Amino acid sequence: MKKIKTTSLILAVSLFFTGCMTDPDTTYREEGSEATTVIIVTEADPFDSLGEDIEVTILDDRIVEESCINGVDYTLTVDLSKWDGKTTREQLAECSRVFWYCYPRMYERFGVYADSPTDVILAVENEGYEIAEAWDNHVHIHDMWLSDNPGDYDCLTHEFAHVIQNGWDGDRLEYDSYIERFADYCRYIYAYDQGYYNDEIWDLQTVATESDRESSVRFLVWMDYAYSMGIKEEDLMLRFFRVCHDGSYEADDWDRAWEEIFKGTRAEGMTVDQVWQEYIESDFAYLDSHAERGQLSDLLSSYGIRDKIRGANEADYFE
Repeated sequence: MKKIKTTSLILAVSLFFTGCMTDPDTTYREEGSEATTVIIVTEADPFDSLGEDIEVTILDDRIVEESCINGVDYTLTVDLSKWDGKTTREQLAECSRVFWYCYPRMYERFGVYADSPTDVILAVENEGYEIAEAWDNHVHIHDMWLSDNPGDYDCLTHEFAHVIQNGWDGDRLEYDSYIERFADYCRYIYAYDQGYYNDEIWDLQTVATESDRESSVRFLVWMDYAYSMGIKEEDLMLRFFRVCHDGSYEADDWDRAWEEIFKGTRAEGMTVDQVWQEYIESDFAYLDSHAERGQLSDLLSSYGIRDKIRGANEADYFE
């Protein structure tokens, strides 16, 4: 059962003095001997409906949310110390739902290996720097962003993925852009509510615009779909994550890195160039990923990407 604790309730208080009619359930005292009637009406808060198993504590400058999922204790602190109200309270609650939807899933698959933080801070700040960014266990989103771009909640999925990465070293990657490509991979696969918002406003670029491994997010999605085979023990993207996190290979030694990543999967024995060639010869590389809200894109109509990839890694953990 979800518990709500608050030090900042929204209250409508009406004071009625002697001579006013009272409801049988109100408290009444005689003013001459202190006659006052006090009626307190509480207004529902959007954070009341986060989920039955999430304990929420609402303070003046922050909202603390806690839950234990599959034996892991998570805490999300929504820091409002620099929030000016441009992001509505309903949007703030939706940002929290994004965290509870995507972060435990990414943690179960990748974060356990990286010892990623389970205590995360989301700061909504009316500051003049990045739209959104992440460092250590801290995620920032500008207070104006969702006001100007309603529905772009999965920019946070991207930033939460950076927290899951927990310190990749770009100098030890084939391309340092893999840091951002992986976060975008997570934005697509772990998009809030199966891409309800994401797929309308953010496209998984085709090979026409992301034409090499250095730039392509869709290539990562395709490799996971095509070669992990929906088998947890052959999780190609977890292997990719481990190699990137450990920094075991110099940037010019990634032929051996790919050998390690492909080992034990259907891609074993292939070079990464051969895998890329197979990708660009597939319609997967070209189908449109855009969808109207609540609809399936051409890509997802042809390939059950999220169901297959996430289903293989969440069957034991999530509904």
